[in-house]
Amino acid sequence: MRKLLFVTVIGALLFVVSCKKDTQPVVSNPTCSIEGRWIDPLGNTLYEFKDSLKYTFYQTTPGGQFGTIADSNFIPGQQKWWMVGDSLVQKFGSSSYLKSLVEFDCNCNRMKLTSNIFSFSYWKEGYDTTTCQ
Repeated sequence: MRKLLFVTVIGALLFVVSCKKDTQPVVSNPTCSIEGRWIDPLGNTLYEFKDSLKYTFYQTTPGGQFGTIADSNFIPGQQKWWMVGDSLVQKFGSSSYLKSLVEFDCNCNRMKLTSNIFSFSYWKEGYDTTTCQ
């Protein structure tokens, strides 16, 4: 009985190991651009990447609109950003930097940022997220 249990456990472990998900990173689409307006996963914060500056806008009412750079309705203190290959580098304050791998899918309408701290997906403003999972 012990032998059968041992063989069953070893077999199950081998099955789990052989089904390990492929962890190769997705190559970014070179036709996609980070420039534009991106909404966070919760839908209440918008980031606009324009001319090497990142602007942050908060939604003040549920289902409401976000401000624009033109109406100056953004949070003070824009962050500088630049691309290094497939990575986005953001500068926070005078000496803090965050580097994230950038991956696009859904015809350049979803941007995934992955760093050693977090991984989030952002959606282009106005994109129907139900059309792409």
